[in-house]
Amino acid sequence: MHPTRLLPLAVAATALLVSSCGSPDEATDPGSSPTPSASSPGTPKSQPEPSRPPSSEKPVRGLVSAGGAAEGDLEKTATPLPDAAAIQAYAAGLGTSLQDSFTTEATRLLAHVPSGQRLYAQTVYDGCEAPDPATITASTSGADVVLHVTPPKSTKIQCLVAERSVALLSTDIPVG
Repeated sequence: MHPTRLLPLAVAATALLVSSCGSPDEATDPGSSPTPSASSPGTPKSQPEPSRPPSSEKPVRGLVSAGGAAEGDLEKTATPLPDAAAIQAYAAGLGTSLQDSFTTEATRLLAHVPSGQRLYAQTVYDGCEAPDPATITASTSGADVVLHVTPPKSTKIQCLVAERSVALLSTDIPVG
């Protein structure tokens, strides 16, 4: 191909890239603040977004699954995981094929739990396919938090070893 034939394509790609990046006023990086443009010197700086109440923070969600870990019954209530020690204690009760991946994911999610929320874990599903983490929800049952997950749509897959899935969800549901 000749370079002169690529020039219109390069110009179009550059224009598309610039238009998709948005303006400085649309920046999402909390560490950056838009600055007034040179063409409008009297434009005031925008104010930082006011802090949101804890209940408006999006929860963190995770699902960890492993084959051969389906030992015992599924849990009826969720366990709070306020720190690394609680994560280790919870992981010790899981099947060995699930312990390391659960500990890694729970530790990662714990670092991102919004203020005013607490991370919970609960074994929620045994089957051939892992459920979608987006379907994890929480409710209360008396003084307990209960995690729910929508099972995957039934397929004709037959597995020799069922996977156990542990749901992780942060929530601000008041307990007790």
